Amino acid sequence: MEPTNPYSVQEQGTAVQSSAGQPVLSRSIVSQIRVVAILMIVHGFLCVFLGIGLAAMSVFLPNLIVAQQQKMQPQLEGANPQQMQTMFVAVYSGMAAAGIIPGLLQIIAGIANLRLKGRILGIVALISGLFSMGTCYCTPTAVALLVYGLIIYLNETTKQVFALGAEGKSWREIEEYRAP
Repeated sequence: MEPTNPYSVQEQGTAVQSSAGQPVLSRSIVSQIRVVAILMIVHGFLCVFLGIGLAAMSVFLPNLIVAQQQKMQPQLEGANPQQMQTMFVAVYSGMAAAGIIPGLLQIIAGIANLRLKGRILGIVALISGLFSMGTCYCTPTAVALLVYGLIIYLNETTKQVFALGAEGKSWREIEEYRAP
């Protein structure tokens, strides 16, 4: 008798067919699809809010810094106030775009994935989350969500769940496919 490994992956290749000819879907993977979609929406909103804050800073902070520099004694070397203002606007606007664009894509993909549509859009949104590195704030969560999301979204069960969703099946009907 061959020993069994409780940590081995049982789903290799194609799905197991039940006696009725329906695929038996992995319970853990089916439940995790919703989790990844919800986490994408939450992460997307946080990135968008951060991006909006950075966009506001790109307007107000340069003016504040230039006003402070003009009050100080002129320095012999260094950037003049207009150059500083342009630099701050460019940097903070770029950081704002790095938060808003991937954030919006993750929100859209997360909502679509909750409706069992757009698995590839979900994968693209997870990868685009890496562009939030430009905010210098969302990187750890973006990387963690990318790894977790790709593990789930590249699984064969997930492909089958989205295929069933494309056929018009609801979450409840898909969950019933799990019972052999």
